[in-house]
Amino acid sequence: MIKKSLLVASIAVMLFPGPFAPSIQAAQTGSATYRVTYKLPTVNMMEEVEVIHTFLRESLQIKNPYSATTVEKNRMDALEIVGDLNGTDTPRGFMMDEFYVSRNGYLLELYNAIGVLEPIYPPGYDPVAMKQKIAQLQPTDGWEKYSELRKMRGQTELDSRIKALVQASFVKPEELNNQRLTKQFVAETLYRIYKNVRPYKGSVAPKDSQNEAVRWAIEVGLPGFHVDAKGNIYPENQPYYASVLDFVHLFLPSKINGTGREYFQFEVQQDLLLNAVDIRSENFLYVNNKLLSSIPNNFLLSNLPEVKKAETQFSAALAPQLIGMIEQTRREILKPRVWDWRKDVIRYPSFTKLVQGYRKTKGQKELMQVYQAVKARYNLFDRQDSLQVMKSVFDNIK
Repeated sequence: MIKKSLLVASIAVMLFPGPFAPSIQAAQTGSATYRVTYKLPTVNMMEEVEVIHTFLRESLQIKNPYSATTVEKNRMDALEIVGDLNGTDTPRGFMMDEFYVSRNGYLLELYNAIGVLEPIYPPGYDPVAMKQKIAQLQPTDGWEKYSELRKMRGQTELDSRIKALVQASFVKPEELNNQRLTKQFVAETLYRIYKNVRPYKGSVAPKDSQNEAVRWAIEVGLPGFHVDAKGNIYPENQPYYASVLDFVHLFLPSKINGTGREYFQFEVQQDLLLNAVDIRSENFLYVNNKLLSSIPNNFLLSNLPEVKKAETQFSAALAPQLIGMIEQTRREILKPRVWDWRKDVIRYPSFTKLVQGYRKTKGQKELMQVYQAVKARYNLFDRQDSLQVMKSVFDNIK
């Protein structure tokens, strides 16, 4: 634990450019060494680290957005829906939690993420007239009447948006009979949306799922769809879908246009980026080579001038690289995965001579050649993506 005396020490900070930028320390004689550093994220981190997906959503502005009027007309916030369903303006925490972990909660967020589907209201229902009717109720009309209309509105607004997903063939009617939310259900809805623009390449094989949508989700790299050390994905587990929807918004062609789908195009807003870095600095800054988030009472460090300066330098270094890294991540997602080193690489015809060349010489040049060839064909998981891993594979797998 960093002693309190360190917090008041005068520290001189020098930041150097590059993927790992050290800051150096100590101005007063006798004061302890205290270093603030940062690492720029890699493309693998952009793809696999969930906190970065949230960070990017907070940092970027869409250059080709949908009409704000259309989005505002169609979307419905979960807080508003849950408030209506329970007849209250201030839904309790447990009400929100129950909704968020249900299929209905996920489907509402999916609907909002798509942005341009019109709700399909039942005949005779007018949302504007209903809003006015509720607003005009008098105390003498009674609480029961007010609560009844609120609940009717909430259910109708929710059902009308889910019906739009069903009509678009993203959800099957029979899937609405069960409110249990699973990874497989999330994968299946997204696979229906994206399989034509990001088809499954058949490059993954978890032990516990034959479901093509689940395998597609692993192949694409959706957050929460990473197999464990035993090769299992646990498709019946409950997912955390907020990061999944951030991922598809950033890296898949999520904007519906007149002829199909296109990517949302982004631009960096320096003020938004700096604010996002400030909020999440504990995930990017290091103190004495320890990630800030891992240090007890790290909030005591967050307002130090030296930390603020490091945040500014980090955001300035990251800004010109962000768009290019997003575009590279999109290209990586187009590739298949390495699942079986022997089948996918060592005995794959394109790599046979390169692997033999390395095994004959054990040279760094030959290792780099086969590594680059494999990288060009496959989207490597972060745990796979290093010369050391590749060397170990070629040295130990025949």
